[in-house]
Amino acid sequence: MISTLFGRLAVVLVLLAVSAAALLLHFAQRAEARHSDRVQQALHRDLAANMVADNPQLRHGEIARHALENAFHTLMLLGPAFEIYATDLDGRIRAYSAEPGQLASMRIDLAPVHALMSGASLPVYGSDPRVPGRRQVFSAAPILDVEGRRQGFLYVVVGGRQQAALEADYAAGVVQDRALVFGLGALLLALLAAALVFGLLTRPLSALNGAMRAFRDGGLARGAIGRRLPGWRSREVAELQQGFIALADTVADQMDQIRCGEQTRRDLIAQIAHDLKTPLASLQGYLETWLLQHPDAPHREHVEVALRNGRQLHRLVDQLLELARLEAGQEPLVLEAVAIVELAHDVIGRFALEAEQRGLQLAVAVADPTVQVAADIGKLERVLANLVDNAIRHTPRGGEIVIDIVAGDARVVLEVRDSGGGISPEQLPRIFEARYRGGRAATDGATHLGLGLAIVKRLVELHGSAIRVVSAPGRGASFSFELARA
Repeated sequence: MISTLFGRLAVVLVLLAVSAAALLLHFAQRAEARHSDRVQQALHRDLAANMVADNPQLRHGEIARHALENAFHTLMLLGPAFEIYATDLDGRIRAYSAEPGQLASMRIDLAPVHALMSGASLPVYGSDPRVPGRRQVFSAAPILDVEGRRQGFLYVVVGGRQQAALEADYAAGVVQDRALVFGLGALLLALLAAALVFGLLTRPLSALNGAMRAFRDGGLARGAIGRRLPGWRSREVAELQQGFIALADTVADQMDQIRCGEQTRRDLIAQIAHDLKTPLASLQGYLETWLLQHPDAPHREHVEVALRNGRQLHRLVDQLLELARLEAGQEPLVLEAVAIVELAHDVIGRFALEAEQRGLQLAVAVADPTVQVAADIGKLERVLANLVDNAIRHTPRGGEIVIDIVAGDARVVLEVRDSGGGISPEQLPRIFEARYRGGRAATDGATHLGLGLAIVKRLVELHGSAIRVVSAPGRGASFSFELARA
């Protein structure tokens, strides 16, 4: 369970809560004990000096064990929390208030005594002769003879063994109360720390999510696969990462195969189209020559049909070559300032005769006839021609086709709209696919591969723009895109 994400979170939170509660309780007890010791020592700082002044032997510098024991015993009865010791100048204990045999050490450390008498900040901890290694607050004063010479020290332990025993008896209840208070504090601390812990443990998940997005945005390429995750990875996250890497490698392999197949297909189409151009041109030339040399030949209409089909096939081969070059990125873009209104009128003029024969109206709508765009003039003309040709084939007699030019501050919107039968919603997502043909041609008896809009889409993208279409059955269609203003 400890290797799971939930198990790790649970263990970490429990350890944090227990550790925080223990630390808070420990430091609070230490702070309270130190504060109590400071108060006790401040209250009894002059206790030893007063004892020396009140005792005749000590006042005259006499440190006699038998003479002082009764006096110490009496003082102990009045103050059971005090333990009294008289020492010489080397710290050896000469008299004391305890029963014989109760002292574990007959010497005290005089360094704390000198520090207290020199005015050191409280609390100052000194030796406890009964318990070696234990440090206690104390009061101390020098013992002087009648001539003022120092003979030793009176050393009084404040809060001796009896007080420590009583405090231990009552400590259990105090600890319970403190444990409740600090437990609540630890819970709050654990909640605050949980955010940090969850962030640490969920960081690999966030990184894995980012790696998935990078792989998707990177075109499913092998180099975009994130193979390392930061942070503390649990077993589930590690397994999830390995599964993602394996799946991403499989997808990358498939994408490589698809790209290789697409490249092979484009090369094959380009090669076939290129190889067809020469015999098609020769066939078309022979048919045209025969028609010129035999103006009155019987069954001449059969040859004319063959010539029309040959020309149509020649146009389709040209479209295949153009699309193959666009998909392969072999079409260079030469930007220049293009008088778009003039170009639109040229395109309209090219289709004027065909539109007249079909009973259609062609027009250019523009507010500023001087507007110019930054574009490749040949490719832009190809875009407009394909859109107008597509609109003519899908608009019934009596309809209208308009090239609308709207100039903004930095961009120019070009729109080709018609009043044809429109495009059904299920066809809209596919109309820019190569070799897809819609089913609403009004009067189209020719053969088409459905490459015109596919070429338009790629030519517009080559200019850094995108083609948009708005249409509905019975309401015509509108194709629009934007170009930078020159």
